[in-house]
Amino acid sequence: MTTEFEVIVAGQEREYARQASAAVFREFDRIENLLSKYNAGSDVGQINLLKSGESVRVAIETLECLERAVWAHSVSGGLFDPTIGTGFQWLEVDRPNFSVGWKKEGSGSLDLGGIGKGYAIDKAAEVLADWEVPEAVINGGTSTVLAMGKEWNLGVGGPWGEKVGLTTVKLKNQALSGSGTEVKGEHILNPKTGKPAKQHLAAWAIHSSAAASDALSTAFMMMEADKIEQLCRTNPGTVAYVVKQDESLVEIGV
Repeated sequence: MTTEFEVIVAGQEREYARQASAAVFREFDRIENLLSKYNAGSDVGQINLLKSGESVRVAIETLECLERAVWAHSVSGGLFDPTIGTGFQWLEVDRPNFSVGWKKEGSGSLDLGGIGKGYAIDKAAEVLADWEVPEAVINGGTSTVLAMGKEWNLGVGGPWGEKVGLTTVKLKNQALSGSGTEVKGEHILNPKTGKPAKQHLAAWAIHSSAAASDALSTAFMMMEADKIEQLCRTNPGTVAYVVKQDESLVEIGV
C-alpha cells in the first residue's frame, strides 16, 4: 500500500503484545495481496484485466472494501471515486456470487488506494479483537490512525494542522484520516472535472470505521462546507475538519 504501518498495544505482557502485533502485520500483507493494483495476481489486478461484460470471483474482503467504496461514492455525491472518474458507474459488485466485474456498457480501472489502507486497519482491529487486545492504536503512514479501547490523545501532524491550531484530537474507538496538498502536492483529482481538488487546502475526517474516514477525508477536499455538514448530519458520529482556501479552520459535527 506504499506506506508503513505501526501498531501500539497497551495493557498486555510484552511477548503477548509482540505476537498479537505480528498477527496484525500478517493481516496487512494478506490484504495487500488482495487489493494492490500493482499486483496483476491480486483481486484488483484481475478486475483491471477484465473487459466490458466480464467478471471474476474475488475474496470476501475485496467485496467488503468495494461495498465501503460504494457507500463513500454515494454519500459524497460521487466525489470519492476509486476509478478516478473512469468508470465506477460500470462496476458490478455481486456479493451472493462473490463476483466483481464491469457492465456491458463500459469498463474502467480500479484503484482502492484511497480506501484500502483504512480497510486494512479495520481488519487489523478485528485481528486484535480476536487476540483479546482491547486497547491499541493502529497507524497507517501519516494519514490514517485508529484508536481502540480507552480514549487516546493523538497528534494530528502536518503543517496545516499546526498552522490552524489543530494539533491533537481525542479518539475512542474512532479513526482519523487526513488529506492535503503539503506532502504529495495536488494529487487528489476531482472525478467530475479531472482537475486537482481546489475546494480546500486540507481536510480530516473522523469515523468509527478507518475505511470510511480514509475515503471521506479525500472526498472532503472537494466538497463544499454545507455538503460536508449535511453528510455529517445524516451519518451520526462523522466529524470533519477542513482548512479553507483563506486558511481558516472549519469544524463540522464536533
